[in-house]
Amino acid sequence: MQPIITVSGTPREQGRQQGEALKDSITQAILSVKEKLADSKVDPEFYKGYIARNAAFLERNHPNQIQEIQGIAEGSGLPYEDLLTLNIPAYFLTEYFNQECSMLLVRAPASIDGNTYLIKNRDMGTHIEQCVLHRKLPQGDIIEVNGVGTVTYPASGINSHGLGVTTTGFWSDLVKPNLEEIDCTHIFVNIRVLLEQCKTVDEVLECLKTYPRMNGLNIIAADATQAVVIETTRDNMYIQRDDGSGLLWRTNHYMLPEISPFNPPPTKYQSTHKRYARIGEMLEERLAAGKIRFQDMWRIMSDHQNEINAICRHPSENIPAHTASTSMVCIEDGEAWTTIGNPCENLRYTKLSNF
Repeated sequence: MQPIITVSGTPREQGRQQGEALKDSITQAILSVKEKLADSKVDPEFYKGYIARNAAFLERNHPNQIQEIQGIAEGSGLPYEDLLTLNIPAYFLTEYFNQECSMLLVRAPASIDGNTYLIKNRDMGTHIEQCVLHRKLPQGDIIEVNGVGTVTYPASGINSHGLGVTTTGFWSDLVKPNLEEIDCTHIFVNIRVLLEQCKTVDEVLECLKTYPRMNGLNIIAADATQAVVIETTRDNMYIQRDDGSGLLWRTNHYMLPEISPFNPPPTKYQSTHKRYARIGEMLEERLAAGKIRFQDMWRIMSDHQNEINAICRHPSENIPAHTASTSMVCIEDGEAWTTIGNPCENLRYTKLSNF
């Protein structure tokens, strides 16, 4: 795979460029999703109709996304219906596609250079290879990390206005989505929309007030002047601003008291609670010695304490989740770094004292 795909032109042209460059990986991603759907025993005809209904919603409200998906189909030579199956992420509503992610923001006064860093591990329960897209758009460039062939749920991104956004999913049996809203909502918040339409954190907050969504997510948004965690539900959002520490982080549960009762109990979903606590422990250890450095953030995301419940996820017999990518952006410098796969394996690290 090419390390970075640069796309430009109309949405359809951008799609064709992706399809041509990533055909083999997109083919494998579609096969992986289809296999998991077969395992989940979802009724194929019902699911096909469900996808068509959400695609119609996107065509009415975000035709550029549908045009890009059509372009990916043309560029790859793969059926358009298969690309819709990949891009309408209803499969995450089944127990077979859990997406477990960890995200961390460090800024002044915690960062050693005073810059703002936003890093995320994307942990997925099925194999959808990740890629880095550099989009050249009339309103400014966007760098995003996303699954190959997908335009509807990027892992993280930054735009040329200095806005960085990333998310982690929220999963709980106490919050059931209304599947009949498929005709009028996004299944999840698509941060691509935020990066295209917004220049600042305040604009993100304004956009989310009217953003139709079926499910909640945790979101971190940052610009050069402020940073926030936004815990969203279907209808509302709850905001935690940087309290002056320069640190914000989330995994896959809510922390704010207004909605934390919706969390699954720690005994039922240990991973999210253990990853959250471990990030806090590692930050505290580093801050006791000094400020947070670039390498400290990668070290946190590469941590294996708690084994199957570690921040850096490796699949095991009973736990299919694995870290599909680690992505970091620096707001002030407009730079992005990404490992495709686990950071412990793909960001080569050694030190003199090892020899």
